[in-house]
Amino acid sequence: MIDGERRVLVDLSDALTPAQWDAQSLCTAWRVRDVISHVIDGSVLSGGQMMLLLTKHGFRVGSMLEKEAIKGGNKSTDELRDRMRGTIGRRSKPPGAKPADLLLDYVVHQQDIRRPLGVTREVPADHVRGALDKITLVRNGFLPGKSRAAGLHLHATDMEWERGEGPEVAGSGEAILMVLAGRGAALAELSGPGVDTLRARIGA
Repeated sequence: MIDGERRVLVDLSDALTPAQWDAQSLCTAWRVRDVISHVIDGSVLSGGQMMLLLTKHGFRVGSMLEKEAIKGGNKSTDELRDRMRGTIGRRSKPPGAKPADLLLDYVVHQQDIRRPLGVTREVPADHVRGALDKITLVRNGFLPGKSRAAGLHLHATDMEWERGEGPEVAGSGEAILMVLAGRGAALAELSGPGVDTLRARIGA
């Protein structure tokens, strides 16, 4: 599934215009090129390289991720395309990460690119389901999906997936995933009495 996401992202990067490479993504601090740089780093950096970068950035993980993505994003589009293509088939991952973390990262960040550009894609249901299963188990400062989902009944209307008890939040699996990842742009695609609670939790 991860390699499938990589291949689709490679195809997308091959089709991007210069203006699209520099367009704003759903990630506030990043252009499209920075998002692509970020997912590349998550697939190629070794544990030792990550530790060196953490040391360089004073062990501020958020700052490290943001600044290194922008630094890498300033490379030429040809180099970014080549580096993205080179991730296909790799089995390395960041220290402490599991394959499901990479799948979640790829699915969400690819939509971070596609949604603002209006380049739609039907994400395979098993990819969305795997990312949803992971994000609703995650409780951390960078992606507090579990806390956002607490006390709500999440119901994907386009696939077999639901989670939790409480006021319902219904919509496509992809829209639920994106909102749990903090992307308020997908809120309008959700319905149900739990939507206002979810909106408050992501600060939208």
